[in-house]
Amino acid sequence: MSPTGASRPRLSPGRNIVVKFGRSAALGTAAVVAVLLVACGSDDKKDTLSTVTVAQDTAPAPTPQLQRQATPTQELDAAASQPENRVISIGISDVKFSPNRWSVALEEPITIRVTNNDSQQHNLRIAGLDGVFETQDDAITDPEALQPGESGELTFAPQVSGNYTFRCDFHPASMGGQIEVNAGSP
Repeated sequence: MSPTGASRPRLSPGRNIVVKFGRSAALGTAAVVAVLLVACGSDDKKDTLSTVTVAQDTAPAPTPQLQRQATPTQELDAAASQPENRVISIGISDVKFSPNRWSVALEEPITIRVTNNDSQQHNLRIAGLDGVFETQDDAITDPEALQPGESGELTFAPQVSGNYTFRCDFHPASMGGQIEVNAGSP
C-alpha cells in the first residue's frame, strides 16, 4: 500500500516492459522510464527493480522531395547559364531577369547576385522544396527590396535535384526564372 492507501501495481522481478517511440519522442523517454520505475517499485525493500527495455525507431529519415514548382511567368532563356566560381550574376532591366535560366550542381552552395538596373524596386525569391512562394523554406535576396541601382545577394544550397522557380515579389506576373539542380556537374 502507498501512503495514500491506494495500491500500486506490482511486476514480477525480471519482467521486461518494452516501450516503442519515434525520434521525436526521444526527450520524453527519460520521463517515461522514471514513471515506469516509480510505478514498478514497492514499499518492500526486498523487491528488485524490473528491467525496462526501450526500443528506438532506427528507420532512416524520409528523403526530402522537391514538390511541383510553379511555371516561371517570364519566358526562359533557350540555354541554361552556368555559375562562374559558384556565383550567379543576374541583371534586372525592363522588368525582366537576365539571364533567367541557370544550371547548378546538387549540394554545392552558390551565391546569387542580383543587380537592379531598372527604374523600380525588385527582388528575387526562390520557392523552396514545398514549391510555394512566401513560405519559410524560400530563399530571398538581401535586402528584400532592391531599389534602382542597388544590388543584393543570397546563398542557395540545394539538397534535392530538380527545377526550382524564382520570381520578383513586386512583379510576379511578369518576372521569373528557373534554376536547374543536377546530381552531377551542371
